[in-house]
Amino acid sequence: MMGRIKRLFQIFADLGIRDKLLLSFALLISVPVLFIAFRSLSISSAIIEQKTNQYSHDILQQVSKTMETRLEKIEDISFNVTMNKEVQEMLFAVKSGALDAYEASRISTRIESILSAHVLYHDEINAIYVVSDGGFVYELDKTKQKYSLLEEYVEDIRGALGSTVWYGGLEDHRVVALTCCINSTQTQKPIAYLIMYVEENFLFELLSQTESFTYGSVFIIDGNGMIVSAVDKELIGTKCTVTQPDALSEAYSFTTQLVDEIPQYITQSERMENGWRIVTTVPVSVYQSEINALKNSIIFMAVVILLLSVVCAWKISINISRPIRHLSSTMVRFGEGDLSVRCPEGSKDETGQLSATFNNMADNINDLLQKVYDEQLMKRDAQLRSLQMQINPHFLYNTLETINWMARMHGTEDIGIMAKSLGDLMRATINGKDYVLLKDEILSLNNYLKIQKYRYGDKFEAVMNILPETGKLYVPKLIIQPLVENAIYHGVDPSFENGTIHIRSWLKNDELFIEVQDDGVGMSQETIDNILKISDKVVTTPHSIGLQNVIKRIKTLFGDSSGITIESDIGEGTRILVRLPVLTEIPKSYQDGRGFDEKADL
Repeated sequence: MMGRIKRLFQIFADLGIRDKLLLSFALLISVPVLFIAFRSLSISSAIIEQKTNQYSHDILQQVSKTMETRLEKIEDISFNVTMNKEVQEMLFAVKSGALDAYEASRISTRIESILSAHVLYHDEINAIYVVSDGGFVYELDKTKQKYSLLEEYVEDIRGALGSTVWYGGLEDHRVVALTCCINSTQTQKPIAYLIMYVEENFLFELLSQTESFTYGSVFIIDGNGMIVSAVDKELIGTKCTVTQPDALSEAYSFTTQLVDEIPQYITQSERMENGWRIVTTVPVSVYQSEINALKNSIIFMAVVILLLSVVCAWKISINISRPIRHLSSTMVRFGEGDLSVRCPEGSKDETGQLSATFNNMADNINDLLQKVYDEQLMKRDAQLRSLQMQINPHFLYNTLETINWMARMHGTEDIGIMAKSLGDLMRATINGKDYVLLKDEILSLNNYLKIQKYRYGDKFEAVMNILPETGKLYVPKLIIQPLVENAIYHGVDPSFENGTIHIRSWLKNDELFIEVQDDGVGMSQETIDNILKISDKVVTTPHSIGLQNVIKRIKTLFGDSSGITIESDIGEGTRILVRLPVLTEIPKSYQDGRGFDEKADL
């Protein structure tokens, strides 16, 4: 996480000053605007939802009270029937013993007459049945539908101990049933049960008058969550898909749920006396029309403000950054070599002061360059005069060659070999080439070793292992001789025993490695550190001038990608490893170098 934040800050830091100003202004304006917009939307939504909740609660409370009043009227009819004295006596007589046909017919006619007197003029009641324990059925069926006697619910009806039990979601969706057990007033034991079928529309017409029905759905569910009444009659008797409150909760409920993948406000009334609830579902979008209009207005204003802020930020950033960008482009042109370019100073603010300072600096640099140019001309003239006074090195080569032949003519071949080796070594050293083939560098090294062998005799032995493929590569001239010289003077010579110097070369990972290793007296780590701690300062270590010069040349020519590694232990010898790039040709910057012609006539 911190890494991502750092990268973001780095990206911001790399932007131009105009982009930084534009982005900063835009953020300073857009963040408060967006915060206020979202906060306003959140508060407005909460207020509308609260008002919707309160409104739904008031509506359902009124409707549920009216509904309970209607249900109580139906229950009053059932109570009057069950407590009718004649009905009690006749049902008790039926339960007590066998009746002849005449008495049974008389009781049936009388009970049905009483039922007719109670329900005939109640259009909402379609039928009423009284079923005795003996299986006799007394009925008044105004619709002649022959409704079910609900034998499967008899135990539940009796278990209610005379209280009314309502059933909805019946096979015939057009009705709901009120049931109750008829207990004898004498023995307080069940003697029959009553079933009253009421029109479902008697309940629903009250629900259809609510405003919620216009925008959403409204229905009644029983204590088991089964739909008892609804506008879509096919839903009656099915399980309600709305999540219901806790079964023990009798309180009013207002929630937001997904119904058929649509967010809707769900309102559920408190439980009525018979355990039923009124449920309404209204799409959230209905009540959010106002918040949508407010949201669109807020979004429009936010967009307008953001656009205006971007335009203003762009204009301000342009005015601030233009002088700075002009100064920057002027400095780039100056850096590319146009020394005559100057920046208009314009205003007197910090940018104007920077422009004035840059112009002064440019004038000073021009004066300095002219001064250096004049000094270089004077130095060049002095060098030309000095060169004219030098002895032509070809005269020296010819003289050494003459000494060589004269020595051989007089039988002093060793002197001739030394003179010849010295001449070849000087020719290779003095010529103007900065790069030579490794094999030519080895030839010069052999001439150097011949001369040193005459001086030291058997004091050291040089062993070379130069791979043929490395001999065709170019290396800086005189890169190996100073290392061998250092091995002779500071490694083998101080030792009391004869030594061996190994010179090797190989290729690895597109790099050329050259190794010079001796078994002499070695050196301490402090000495190694002092040798390697070189920069542009003057070399001050007298016993390692050649080695330090090699290190400085490699660093200058190839940078830190190449270099020298020194490993040494006191009394164990020293190993110097040179790492160079593979050069199959002379670098272009040195191909035009000119020096003494090594093919000049001797």
